[in-house]
Amino acid sequence: MYTSGQLAKRCRVSVRTIQYYDQKGLLHATRTSSNQRQYQEDDLIRLQQILAYQQLGFTLKDIQQLLNNHNDSSPLRTLIAKQREKATATRRQAQAQVDSLNFLEKQLADSQITSTSLNKSINYGRKQPQKLRQLRYKLLIWGLLIDFLFWGSLVIIVWHEGSIWWFLLGILLSVLIAAVLVCDYYRQVIYLCPNCQTEFTPTLKKWLWAAHTPNTRRLVCPHCQHRSYCIEEYRHS
Repeated sequence: MYTSGQLAKRCRVSVRTIQYYDQKGLLHATRTSSNQRQYQEDDLIRLQQILAYQQLGFTLKDIQQLLNNHNDSSPLRTLIAKQREKATATRRQAQAQVDSLNFLEKQLADSQITSTSLNKSINYGRKQPQKLRQLRYKLLIWGLLIDFLFWGSLVIIVWHEGSIWWFLLGILLSVLIAAVLVCDYYRQVIYLCPNCQTEFTPTLKKWLWAAHTPNTRRLVCPHCQHRSYCIEEYRHS
């Protein structure tokens, strides 16, 4: 037999928690002649189940249903699926928040973003990191191919005494691929002015020669004429 205090100590919860579960009908205490609550060994096991279910995020209503149908696994399977879906959504929301924080941190370091533009900048960049990562990853793969063509043609010339035409062909292909990649990248990005929040696309010439960081380019906004490190983002089709 356990008193409320002993049961609470065994499961590392407060006496108030035990009393609360008792009031909700999750635990069933017997009463002594002095009206003191007492609990059986089965109540200890039941309390451990309640606490385990609570750690999984189940509501007290769900837990009551599970305890009342402990011989039937179908309610538990249903609640597991529902809770897993809820936990997955929460995880996605948390990841979106982390992405927004990372995005904001980068913009504070790279640009002149102000407090008045924080909300729009965060909302604008919330879904951007993954798209940009995919675009830059593709660029990296093609960049490695360019390196292979250039250095491969050079190896043919130096080590295998091949024709100089192999080297020239390697350079030509590298330049052509690089030009296509640059144009493709240019068509898939857009810029956000940190001063007035206008989205714009600079001319190819200005874009190509502008000073830049990994996430921004120093451009003149066509709307406010303010020169700043504008935020590079993925252009939605």
